[in-house]
Amino acid sequence: MKKIICFDLDGTLAPSKERLDDEMVDLVNQLLEKYYMSVITWWWPDRFQRQIFDYITTDENLLSKFIACPNCGTKMLRYENGQRNKLYSLDFTSEEKKKILDSMNEVMNLLNLRPEKTRWDIVEDRWSQITFSALWQNAPLQEKQYWDPDFKKRNVIKAELEKRIPEFSINSWWTTSIDITMKWVDKAFAIKKIMEYNPFKLEDILFIWDAIFPGWNDYPPFTIWTDSIKTDGVSHTKEIIKNLIENDDLDDKLLYRE
Repeated sequence: MKKIICFDLDGTLAPSKERLDDEMVDLVNQLLEKYYMSVITWWWPDRFQRQIFDYITTDENLLSKFIACPNCGTKMLRYENGQRNKLYSLDFTSEEKKKILDSMNEVMNLLNLRPEKTRWDIVEDRWSQITFSALWQNAPLQEKQYWDPDFKKRNVIKAELEKRIPEFSINSWWTTSIDITMKWVDKAFAIKKIMEYNPFKLEDILFIWDAIFPGWNDYPPFTIWTDSIKTDGVSHTKEIIKNLIENDDLDDKLLYRE
């Protein structure tokens, strides 16, 4: 029997940037009665509040079993003594942050790829992650899908950034984003930090994510032999959670295998 169930957020527990729906809220509350739970995402801490914590249980005993890992585990939050506490935060230094931001601005000007129309800041400081979002994170999805559908613009930006800041990891995801982190940051790192800060072994952990294939950001935990289940989306995740709530033993047939 597993002790902690780890989830991706967008596309797994909820549609991208949307709150947990009422059925998922009920399932999460039931899951916390039986297991510890963690959500590991590239999003910053505010997203947990807006998408999850504003809706799930307020029972302090259950909330204490919820481990939030924003910025892919470079931060860890846990509810203790009536409040959500930061167990650690591995933030960029001011010098690292300045180098990243200066390099990003230099590349955008060099390539003349700065979008003509934006709604807000296109570079977000997430403390342990710097994210470039060409049209702003909350721009309409249809507009974002047309900006760089074949990744050509971001591939050029990424190549120029790698010349200037090779000590950092630079990744392109989704529709318009480029994430810059420390080289060692991925979701396998987050799994390791969960074990470091909590009384869990690798065999206690199950992760449920929607993009478990080489090259994508949900794949690294699989490389350290974390048991995993690949979900086809929010509806499928609900069925997986129901199975976990109703059964004491995990059906090995559900586990992802290459």
